[in-house]
Amino acid sequence: MNLYAYCLCAELRPDALDAVAGIAGAQVRVLWCDEIAAVVSEFEGDAVKVTREHVLAHERVVGRVLMQMTPLPFRFGTLTSEARLRSYIETNESALRAQLARVRGCVEMSVKVMRQRESDESREVRATQVKIDAQPAAREPTGIGTAFLVAKRRALVGDETAQAQAEETARWLTNQLADVVRAEQVSVRPSSALLVAAAHLVERARLAEYRERVRCACAERGEIHFLTSGPWPPYSFSQENP
Repeated sequence: MNLYAYCLCAELRPDALDAVAGIAGAQVRVLWCDEIAAVVSEFEGDAVKVTREHVLAHERVVGRVLMQMTPLPFRFGTLTSEARLRSYIETNESALRAQLARVRGCVEMSVKVMRQRESDESREVRATQVKIDAQPAAREPTGIGTAFLVAKRRALVGDETAQAQAEETARWLTNQLADVVRAEQVSVRPSSALLVAAAHLVERARLAEYRERVRCACAERGEIHFLTSGPWPPYSFSQENP
């Protein structure tokens, strides 16, 4: 029978998972490997269906651990065997201890930065496109080939400006929050309405300070929109699955 793996942790109280039902209602237990604990339950089958019930069960178990201490969560649907899980922990013990130390006392917070209205950069792109479209036809041969090149030039200008805007926004956000986060994972996405997606590892004791800093940042940049969420288990700062 497979084991469903929820997370790794340390210093877990014996009663921490009392009365918590796991995937498919299975009893949750702790598998100790030296001083690292794996939170698991038994599972019949080779794959876990992505259902609301299963997702909530996974979140419920990991969330219960998070109430006591910060775990290293596994991705939803992680199935393994006891032997394979023990081998994984023993082989990667030093790295896992370092990761547990890094996330200790922390939670993950999420910030998404989105375009809210036409910015100066967007107006610059539009103005450049107007200049391209307004160039005299006599300077270049007309036809399908010319139209294609003009369209490519227009797209290139837009892509370069969007990339620069997204990168500048990411740097600005990092600078705004650098002294209130322990670590960050930032993804720049210039081709969509979502400019920047950031995950921040924040000490629980500094959550109020972090939220206030984000609030001030929102007020400073009226041309972009912020979506924040958390606290979450630190999925963005966790280990690979066994």
